[in-house]
Amino acid sequence: MALIEIPQIRAEQLSSQTTALALVFVVLVWVLYCFKKNSKLPPGPIPWPIIGNLHQLGRLPHRNLYELLKKYGPVMFLRFGPKPCVVISSSAMAKEFLKTHDLVFANRPRSAAGEHIAYNYKNLGMCSYGAYWRHMRKICVMELLSAKRIESFRFTREEEISLAVKSVWERSKQGTVAVNVSKTLLEITSAIIWRMLTGTRFADDDVSGSGGDLRDMVREITSTMADVNIGDLFPYIDWMDLQGIKKRMKKAHNFFDGIAERIIDEHVKQRRRALDENREWTKDIIDVLLDVAESQALEIEITRENIKAILSDLFIGGMETTTTTLEWAMTGLIRHPLVAVKLQEEIDSVVEKDRMVTESDLPNMDYLQCVLKESLRLYLPGPLLLPHESSQACTVGPQGYVIPAKTQLIINAWAIARDPIVWEDAEEFKPERFMGSKTFDYQGQEFDMLPFGAGRRRCPGGHMAMGQMSLIIAQLWHCFDWRVEGHTADLDMTEEFGATVPRKFNLFAFPSLKLSTSF
Repeated sequence: MALIEIPQIRAEQLSSQTTALALVFVVLVWVLYCFKKNSKLPPGPIPWPIIGNLHQLGRLPHRNLYELLKKYGPVMFLRFGPKPCVVISSSAMAKEFLKTHDLVFANRPRSAAGEHIAYNYKNLGMCSYGAYWRHMRKICVMELLSAKRIESFRFTREEEISLAVKSVWERSKQGTVAVNVSKTLLEITSAIIWRMLTGTRFADDDVSGSGGDLRDMVREITSTMADVNIGDLFPYIDWMDLQGIKKRMKKAHNFFDGIAERIIDEHVKQRRRALDENREWTKDIIDVLLDVAESQALEIEITRENIKAILSDLFIGGMETTTTTLEWAMTGLIRHPLVAVKLQEEIDSVVEKDRMVTESDLPNMDYLQCVLKESLRLYLPGPLLLPHESSQACTVGPQGYVIPAKTQLIINAWAIARDPIVWEDAEEFKPERFMGSKTFDYQGQEFDMLPFGAGRRRCPGGHMAMGQMSLIIAQLWHCFDWRVEGHTADLDMTEEFGATVPRKFNLFAFPSLKLSTSF
């Protein structure tokens, strides 16, 4: 028996050693493949086999990537699964990639979000760069987001904000109950955007037949967009939907699509009636899109699917980013009472205490703009901008780094806006730093902070967003003083990562009426 057992034991040991050697060989081959294939790649941490550098992203990727840049510099090469990725974290490199090599990196990578949320890559944010994108952007810039069009909705914005302010006072029971400021800001933003899109005031009845809450749907979409989808990295197992992300995306998309279909149908009927009766009517965004679709001088046909894709861009993108920015701006002002007092003094010097703020007052409020700029610098709604993808190999930077084609580009705008080389006391909330400064003009020409992106793929709605946010902040601080229970320094500042990064916990505060007249 012993003579039989001894060879078996030796065979098992030999098999174990062979397996270990094979694993070592695989790791060595992987490292050589990643780094020897192109010796001019930017520096970066060694990726693990199969998963690459996914394990280094963490729950707050913008902060984890910021820690890595301290070791590897403002241009890093990573692998997410087998897919190559470059992360940039300085204004100089942002300018290099988004201006000098803007055309090369104008594309978007393919993803489940682009397919299942963006109407199969038909919305402006996620469609591929090309003739279709240029045409859709032209429509947005010239027809939907022009200065004239934005001005036409001035009354809508002023009325919705005034109604929201009155609601705040009622909910607080004349300042005796803390108001959920986060929820209030979400309601204000969604009400304004909904009315600009549809021409009607938002009501839960508008979406009650769709089996859910519209605002919850938006949060679900932005949450799934930010999740790392294994199927995007390993397409051969995408059909399995191991994390259930695609299922969630489809459910949220179907909810929005049902609402959009119903609204468009109603507009088509109203337009027919108006034409039959030979009468004019006030046009909202959907009416404008229907006008464009009916135009005979189109470069590309605009279908109902295209209209719904643009609506998703405007509603989902505009609502979530604006709400997040306002939430952090309110938090910053409450945590820094001296800044809040200075802002209120400026508002009081422009607006009498017996009336509401109007948009015509805003050009006279320079410090208000400084407050918003500082909020956007410290708390960008999207700290990692939507990813870009290289259409061809190119050489970048003074080091001559070679970036392969089909490499994903991630801009850590959060790190850029906190760069201590560019910003003095970078972690401090100091709106005064923007007094008299022309830095950050919302047009993507400055690279020290990039809340709306830069280059060809920058957000075209920056001007509208800034005007809307300015009016909301001015109105809330003109009408009320705000306080929280306990010390403001103890206010929880925990973030929750998604396509945007809002507060993890809602902001609650007590309003005290400042106006000389009651509601």
